[in-house]
Amino acid sequence: MHNNYRVILRTIGLVLIFEGIAMLVPLAYAVWLDDASATAFFTPAVFCLGLGLFIHTQLKYYTLKIKQRESYFIAFVCWITVSFMGIFPYMLADQGYSLADCIFESVSGWTTTGAWTVNVPSMPKPLLLWKATTNWLGGMGILLLTISFFPVLGAEGQKMINAEMPGIQVEKMSTRISDTAKISYMIYVIMTVVEFLLLLPTGLTPFEALLNTMSTISTAGLINVGTGNVIAVSPYVTGVFTAFSIFGSINFMMYFYLYKRKWSSILNNVEVRAFLKILAVGSAIIALTLFFTGTCDSLTDAFGTAIAQSVAYGATSGFEVADLNAWPGLCKIVLIILLLIGGCSNSTSGSIKVIRFIIFLKLIKRGIYKRIHPKAVKPVMIQGRPVSAASVSSISVFLMLYFLVFVFGSLVFSLENLDMETTFCTTLACITNNGTAFGGIVGGNFSILSEPGKIFSSILMLAGRLEMYAIILLFSRSFWNPNRAT
Repeated sequence: MHNNYRVILRTIGLVLIFEGIAMLVPLAYAVWLDDASATAFFTPAVFCLGLGLFIHTQLKYYTLKIKQRESYFIAFVCWITVSFMGIFPYMLADQGYSLADCIFESVSGWTTTGAWTVNVPSMPKPLLLWKATTNWLGGMGILLLTISFFPVLGAEGQKMINAEMPGIQVEKMSTRISDTAKISYMIYVIMTVVEFLLLLPTGLTPFEALLNTMSTISTAGLINVGTGNVIAVSPYVTGVFTAFSIFGSINFMMYFYLYKRKWSSILNNVEVRAFLKILAVGSAIIALTLFFTGTCDSLTDAFGTAIAQSVAYGATSGFEVADLNAWPGLCKIVLIILLLIGGCSNSTSGSIKVIRFIIFLKLIKRGIYKRIHPKAVKPVMIQGRPVSAASVSSISVFLMLYFLVFVFGSLVFSLENLDMETTFCTTLACITNNGTAFGGIVGGNFSILSEPGKIFSSILMLAGRLEMYAIILLFSRSFWNPNRAT
């Protein structure tokens, strides 16, 4: 395939500049603490900035034009680039981390999976800040950030964002995609600041509040600097984490409508309403089960725990406020269902997405109707508008591909010789970017996996973050054949 390599290189250059700037934050913090890990950030930051600026300077005046298939390739290469460069702070920190651990930590951070293979409490604070920073940047997407600052990418940026951002298609908040990117990040920053301010008066230190603000708003979970698997916080703090996990997993168009005071567009949005109803029903089932099985002593405690845990799985934040392995089987099944459905499109959450789930159910309903009335013309409708046949076909293919990757991932993880619950849930934790599961993967700790298992987990996390296509397409012959690809 004849790729437009100048476009690819230029985009990589811009992404490297942002990653280098991002590394300056933990570098400055390490210098302020007089921590030895400062050297782990200095060299990678200088390299990223130097190489990125050099590439950008050389290709500064090149006119950008890409094809749709190239946008997937650019998304893949850029995410591989930031994940690869993100390895070096962990490697150079002189903490004895293996290469597989460093790869896992970097990919887990950028994909907002929030999982771990190292001992978190013993990790230097600048590295913890780097993990949270990658969570925050990965939540909204590195290409979206790039396009917001470099509008020269123009209309071609829409193709790049659609290849990177979760959902069916990124909606525009403005006529220019670069303005849409800026508005999205402004909303993201405002919500981050608000959550941080709400956490400051609590028992968390400002550093812990900052870490967990960046990790919950990006639906990456919690960074637990304590010694236990379950983070111990007050009900108020848990409520803040839960609320902002929901905010991060709602379509960001809703906040734009909120700013424009388009109340009807918010209230009538089928995806948001369905998402909140799914969380409510799931929480109610879990709460009643916990109460009547005696797992929780009071109904209030049961509902509080159930809501927090349902949101953690439905929004794919993945944090744990209770020992889930001790929960009844019904509660675990409900959490897995919530995990598979995921949050809304155009949000920071992972998994299948609510809108795809809705269309899939409507497709089943239409299939039943067509069996009864074979000559009837019955399109799939969303908010009074028919969904195109191409979109329905794309969603059906995505769902089949998603479960095919799940089966394949489970087969590979079965080589780890873990129990079935751990094997299945580990695969789900990776491809949904939830980062935690039942069985042996407690609190997002993947240290039980072998070195190859950690590498494979990283691949699955990237596949889940890029919604399969950007990686799966690389294995297609027609993708590389210029006579077939268009």
